[in-house]
Amino acid sequence: MEAEPPPADAENPNLDTIMGEDTIEKKKCFCLKFFDYGGVWEARGFSNLGIARGALIMSNIVFATALIDLATLEAGCDLEDDEDCENKVYGFTPTSLISNIAVLSGLLSAFFMPIIGAIVDYTPQRRLVGILAAVLMIMIQTLQIGVSDKTWFIMAIFQAIAAFLYQVEILSTYAYLPDISRKVGQDKMTIYSSKFTMIQFLAQLLFLLLVGVLSTGLSLKDNVVTAQVSQGVNVLWVSVFFGWGWKCMPTAPARHELEEGHSLWLEGFRQNWKTISKINKEYKNGLRWFLLATTFAEASAAAITSVSVVYLTESLGFSADQIIVFFMVTLLSSAPGTKFASYVTNWTNPNLSWQLSMVSLFLVLLIGSLTLTKDAEIFTYIWGVVIGFMLGWFYPTENLFFSMCLPKGLEAELSGFFVYCTQILGWLPPLLFTILVEQGVSQNLGVVVAASILLIAAAVLRCAAPWDEIVAEANQHKQREDDESTP
Repeated sequence: MEAEPPPADAENPNLDTIMGEDTIEKKKCFCLKFFDYGGVWEARGFSNLGIARGALIMSNIVFATALIDLATLEAGCDLEDDEDCENKVYGFTPTSLISNIAVLSGLLSAFFMPIIGAIVDYTPQRRLVGILAAVLMIMIQTLQIGVSDKTWFIMAIFQAIAAFLYQVEILSTYAYLPDISRKVGQDKMTIYSSKFTMIQFLAQLLFLLLVGVLSTGLSLKDNVVTAQVSQGVNVLWVSVFFGWGWKCMPTAPARHELEEGHSLWLEGFRQNWKTISKINKEYKNGLRWFLLATTFAEASAAAITSVSVVYLTESLGFSADQIIVFFMVTLLSSAPGTKFASYVTNWTNPNLSWQLSMVSLFLVLLIGSLTLTKDAEIFTYIWGVVIGFMLGWFYPTENLFFSMCLPKGLEAELSGFFVYCTQILGWLPPLLFTILVEQGVSQNLGVVVAASILLIAAAVLRCAAPWDEIVAEANQHKQREDDESTP
């Protein structure tokens, strides 16, 4: 039997209060018992949205291989030639296409996310923003089914826009996390967070498996046809789960009221500056260094996907089917990585554990990119296993660090700022990769340079205070509030 939704109160209304009993009864019928979240419909919606995002991530990887092939042909190069194509297309070598898409989407995110964040925080349109982003991504995915030698360039531009919309979707979705946390408490939220991650990873695996089975069963002839099938499957997948997810989400009220005379279009930048000043002044021991490290660490970790697709396709000669297998083993190996993360973190602390994960991930990327060759397919898959293991160590440790250095009572304000920090430098690693490749530098060295930004993040964390001081600093805000409220 499904648990009843928690009772509403003035500060934290439940879904019945926000949407009305008639509406919620319909949603109870629509939102099947996929997982039990104790009647917290935002949690159920968040879970379903994660399933959609997981498929999007994997479909983009398959689509990227097709874009590289089409750009290579447009440049007049032979796909069967083992030599790197040095001809230009639209001013760049075909190899730079995927990294350029990442640069463009990263710049769009860095400049426009504060505006989107202000709309989410200062208006009651959080749910609408997420729905619009989802609809636009579905439209782009539908158009991309028609990718061909005549349409590939405009599809590449659409891909950059879709990557930006993905971040808009993340921002509007993650804005619900503080609400979920307040409803269920820390213990249940820890369980729910693990569920969210597990479900998204499972969705990524299932999507890749489905595309791989279709590719093999239908004997798809090349990467372009595989990408077309992948996009078709993805449109159906994300339409169902985006629709299901946002059906479960309530229309949330504005978090803050816009001051008189302030512009909504500039308020996000103003608020970010105020947050930076506040953190630099009051939270010098841990949070300041964590967020600074995050800007570098997330930029490098995110670039692994786009850069590795180029490296696997061009330097190692992988087909779309082989790339699907590579990322499947990478995802599977992330699970034991999370277990290892718990062991190392308990033995040390989240700060040191996160540093070690970044240094280890860099070394793995360094060794693989400098030693792998086209005739070492099995070793490339082993490399993927180790990368997945390291990412399984990296992400949960980062999340734990954030949750423990986050000042109590400021969760809602700083969660959005954390998401923005993950995007500020997202354009830098792929830009460095593009510059190096365009200058004739080997792709494997480009991978090393993109990965080396992890070392900057690890060095930044060395400036943080001892762990017990970081935790004590995070608790000061709540203690200060309690003291002020005591008569």
